[in-house]
Amino acid sequence: MLTFLNFPQILIWLWNASLLASYSLVLNGEIFGHFKGAKGLRQGDPLSPILFTIAMEYLSRILKHTTSTMPFKFHPMCSQLKLSHLMFADDLLLFCKGDVNSIMILLRSFATFSCASGLQMNSTKSNAYFNGVHSWVKQDILQVSGFKEGHLPFTYLGVPITCGRMKKTDCNIHVEKLINIFVIPTGVLNKLNAICRNYLWDGGAEFVRVPMVGWEKVYLKGQDWKDYKPSGDLSWGWKSVCKVKDKLDTGYQNGHWLLDARGYTLRSGYDLIRHKFPNVPWHKQIWNSWSLPKHQFIGWLISREALMLKDKLFSLGIAPDDDCLLCGKGGESHTHLFQTCEYSRRLLDEVSKFLRITLPVSNPLQRIADGQFSQVQKGVILSAISTTFYHIWLQRNKARVDGLIQGPELLRELIQKELKARIAVYLSQGVVHGDNVWLRSRSLIV
Repeated sequence: MLTFLNFPQILIWLWNASLLASYSLVLNGEIFGHFKGAKGLRQGDPLSPILFTIAMEYLSRILKHTTSTMPFKFHPMCSQLKLSHLMFADDLLLFCKGDVNSIMILLRSFATFSCASGLQMNSTKSNAYFNGVHSWVKQDILQVSGFKEGHLPFTYLGVPITCGRMKKTDCNIHVEKLINIFVIPTGVLNKLNAICRNYLWDGGAEFVRVPMVGWEKVYLKGQDWKDYKPSGDLSWGWKSVCKVKDKLDTGYQNGHWLLDARGYTLRSGYDLIRHKFPNVPWHKQIWNSWSLPKHQFIGWLISREALMLKDKLFSLGIAPDDDCLLCGKGGESHTHLFQTCEYSRRLLDEVSKFLRITLPVSNPLQRIADGQFSQVQKGVILSAISTTFYHIWLQRNKARVDGLIQGPELLRELIQKELKARIAVYLSQGVVHGDNVWLRSRSLIV
């Protein structure tokens, strides 16, 4: 599917590599064990939704083809859009007119998909829902499909699904879970209001006694919210809401919001009520749009000196020594590992060679940001440095677990390939001539 959809070959290669992942365990800051995944992806794996989407794209194209080339009849409410199916997470909803021929076309589509993918439909967990279908047609459909008959309304993601407007009785068992995506009947709103009242007086959904204060007197009526002050006998939560209101009020002067010329925005209001820290000097270099999120995260931890290196583990009595795992010639601190370590310097020098720049020993990200480069060139160099730091950290961990260290020359080739793939995606719309020449001279684009 990735090849058919014209994804870059390098991305397909990375995808295949990700399916052959190996795992280790982190206990008390130390990495132990090394074992390969042998069961494929399981529910909860971050890649599972992506894999499902790619597989279901093939099924979607089969359904689109068969419903448009065969005598398929759409559901009366879906015919204008030619809608035959909807997908969400790992669930599939199918729609068609209640006749055997249309059902058979859907089943044949599934059979084609199963032959190609190896995925099978579980008919025991599938239901067919009917409305306005003759009983004999219904029985034929259930017999050929193997489905069980379901009854409307059914619950999907905690929400009642029905073919018409929901009634009050349809919502009774879902009042606590109902989300505001439907026009809710007045009776349901009254019941929700009753739950709020009962919770106020008794802390639960049920309250059979007469309330001590009428509900109409609990809310603010006839008072100006701007000047409202809570009395001392009210709850801490309500007083906190009023404190936020008072703090936001300081941002107004003569009816105008002072923090943003456009008027009040959520961002400017949030900046007023929170404690805002000043920007650190390295934030643009770490959180740049060129670097991958995992590289940015490791770069942020390095800037904060928050990685669990051996100098910290040794001081806590967890590691027996603080010797650098890559060169063995110094204490493994953030400054040593990412600046003065012989292995790290050799790798940074290799990256400097194919970038044709000189990387300083201290604070290379800031030096590059202040250098005379175009925005594209700065982005590429910053991404290269972030990628290098990430692989230094990765090599350190591999040395800890496996006792193996990959040579800087081979690692440089991997960094260069990753950088070329990133550039290919980021610059899909092309670049100006000067940047094009600069990238070609460093073999970063074809």
